[in-house]
Amino acid sequence: MKKVLRLLVVFSTIFMLSFSFLLTGCHNSPNAEELQALEESKAAALAAEEKQSACESEKAELEKQLAAKKQELQEMKQEQEAVSKRLAAM
Repeated sequence: MKKVLRLLVVFSTIFMLSFSFLLTGCHNSPNAEELQALEESKAAALAAEEKQSACESEKAELEKQLAAKKQELQEMKQEQEAVSKRLAAM
């Protein structure tokens, strides 16, 4: 009885796997609408990547400008302190 049950389970599993492979393996080639949608998706992805690259380069440039302005601010603060000390000494 156990052998028959085990044999039935094995055959049903093999049948179900074979059937699922047949269903998923037999697919027609994509139609024109699917190809057009794929091309549009590719174009949108490329445009998004280009925009991301442009934004990253702009961000890098702005960070450089920010660092330069911070350095300039620090120099101005030092100059202000020097001027304040000279005025206090007068």
